[in-house]
Formats: sequence, C-alpha cells, structure tokens
Amino acid sequence: MRLTLIDELTRSQHPFLTQDDRCLFFGEYTARGGYAFSDTNDLIHNFKKGVEKKGRAEWAYKEWAIKRVAELINSISDTDQLTFVPVPPSKSRQDPLYDERLISVLQICQQTKPVTDFREMVYQKVSMDASHTIQDRHSPDDILMNYGFNQELALNTRNNIVIFDDVLTAGSHYKAMKSLIKHHLPDKNIIGVFVARTARNAEWISEF
Repeated sequence: MRLTLIDELTRSQHPFLTQDDRCLFFGEYTARGGYAFSDTNDLIHNFKKGVEKKGRAEWAYKEWAIKRVAELINSISDTDQLTFVPVPPSKSRQDPLYDERLISVLQICQQTKPVTDFREMVYQKVSMDASHTIQDRHSPDDILMNYGFNQELALNTRNNIVIFDDVLTAGSHYKAMKSLIKHHLPDKNIIGVFVARTARNAEWISEF
C-alpha cells in the first residue's frame, strides 16, 4: 500500500469533494465485498470492529489492524511537517460504544516516531448513527453542527494539517472537518489522509 492522490478520475466517486480538496489514500475498499475480497477490505473490516466485541477472541484482529494502520501512517516521510487531526467517531466520548481506533493509531505512531504531532481539536458533541448504517447519509452541514472545536489544542500546530480518517466515502466528514478547522485556523494548509477510499459505481453516485 502506498499513498495515492484523489484525482480527476476518482474524485467524482466522492460527491462532496471539489477540485480544491487534496486527499490521499492507501488502498481501495469495496463496499459489501466482505473480508476476503481484498487485503484492504480485510484491514478495514477488522479496523472497524465495534468496541462491544472487546474481550472476545476476534478482538485480536482489531488490534492487528490498528498496528497495521499505524505502520502505514509511519511510512509518510514528512511527518515532522504535519499535525494530524483525527475525525471523531460517530459516538461521543461519553457513549459506551465510543471507538478510539484513530487515536490508538496515532498514539502508536507517536511512540515509534516521536516527531508525530496529533491533536483531538475537533470533537463530537452528541452521538450520531454511523453513516454506513443509515440510508440517508448525513450532509457536511449536519455533521458540522454536531462538531465542537477545542481552541487550546489548536495552539502551535504545524502549517500542514492532516484530517485523518479510515474510509473516504462521500467525503461529508472530511468537508465538515475542513470547514471547521479552516474557520479557526484560516492560514493552515489542510489535506486529507485516509486508510482507504470506497470504490463506487455510477448508480450509487447518482443518488447524491
């Protein structure tokens, strides 16, 4: 897996992205493809295992996936020039189903590569249904209204801010994050880095 830029050929598969959005991904995830469809599908399915499965034998696969994603992030050469901002999970911190998988990845990265800088400056106010579990997906505006911003954690960030998430689908969470961060930190460069992008067909795209 290596970082690939979303370009004119793939941008249309992510309806909320525009030409000024710079987003990169490591692999392609095929929705409804199952674990065995590809290595990326296997990684994403295990990475997204719900916290209610903690304590079961299968939890070891989630721990493996977290470590594997950390290896991918550590492969980025210019980490010392970046500040990572993880996309908050759909559940708030107070929710028993809160999943800190993205934070766990960045903590491992910081332990193995101390120059790694990450800030949880964006947080979810209240729990929402995960986008992949509902028929009518949340718009960037819906998501933005439920985001809060911690100004103290935004102090002394690096010039290049990376919005970090596991899967790029429509791009709604990325756009909400970018809008909020740009409002508070207008002079920063903002890009998106995703473990995978969802490859979609024209029929799905036409629904947006």
